[in-house]
Amino acid sequence: MSEDLKERALQMMAYFKNNHIYTLVLLQNAYHFEILDYSDEKWDAPRRAARLSAAVKRYKTSQMVLFILSIGIEDGLDLTPLVVKRLCQNLFGRKGSQSLIVKIFGEKNRINRSADNAPEVIDAITQKHLGAAKYYWSATLRDIEKTKQKYRDSALR
Repeated sequence: MSEDLKERALQMMAYFKNNHIYTLVLLQNAYHFEILDYSDEKWDAPRRAARLSAAVKRYKTSQMVLFILSIGIEDGLDLTPLVVKRLCQNLFGRKGSQSLIVKIFGEKNRINRSADNAPEVIDAITQKHLGAAKYYWSATLRDIEKTKQKYRDSALR
């Protein structure tokens, strides 16, 4: 059964990477586009800030999903939207885009619950991967901060 779950997680990873991933390059491009699109006549700070905030949220959600998928493959987890939501909250302190999580991890006509969604199982998975998640999340936040700083530096020129 575990090998089947690992294969299912690999398929989810491929689907995510092919259809939904929001990479660091896309985040950097969003910031770069704001610089290219700047003009004194049409500069609208609130809308620009909203677009950039949305881009950061998409990137953070993508990074969380990638991490959860990697541990799902490693541990052979039965990844359902509820399992992913709980792991995101426990490992990263945020839930991410629920609609994206359902698109990736939802399964039509599923009737059985995941054995991995029990609180004690989620806690065990969290404890096992918390150190790696903290390191991974720190790197994600550093990448975002570097992107923002590059944007600020470019905007000052």
